Amino acid sequence: MAHRFQGVIISSVSVENYKATLPSSLALQVEMFLPPEGSFDDGCLQRYLENLRNYEQEDLNSNMTLANRLRLAFKDMQVDTICGKFPQAELPLKRRLRCVAEYLIRSGEFNKVRDENGKLVKKRGILGKLVVMYQPTEKLVESLQRQGLLEK
Repeated sequence: MAHRFQGVIISSVSVENYKATLPSSLALQVEMFLPPEGSFDDGCLQRYLENLRNYEQEDLNSNMTLANRLRLAFKDMQVDTICGKFPQAELPLKRRLRCVAEYLIRSGEFNKVRDENGKLVKKRGILGKLVVMYQPTEKLVESLQRQGLLEK
């Protein structure tokens, strides 16, 4: 997915020119955050795009994007927490993975588990704190297959 940013100069993207400047998949992804529905200005849009690019770039330790590491961890389609899937991960990595999970939620690949009243379902993590549970969707598997990261 990092190819979506090839040739994109993030500092030149603005609320006015994003459709002409960004690939259609990125333009569609940011559209909801822009006026009149959203509240992003040029600076917010550029920071958001920087974050997306960072999530889609390869991690030097694994030669894989954080998004794909998270996708592969949840390829079994089982509800779990990030702590459950990455028990040995250091706290900074877990924080980054939670940010990536939010990105995958917005792209339709994850959902946060909620009860019948709409409240988040949480469980105690390894450190004893309550943590959110994530449910992967079929779109996650499609994304892995499209990238050749799953055997069919």
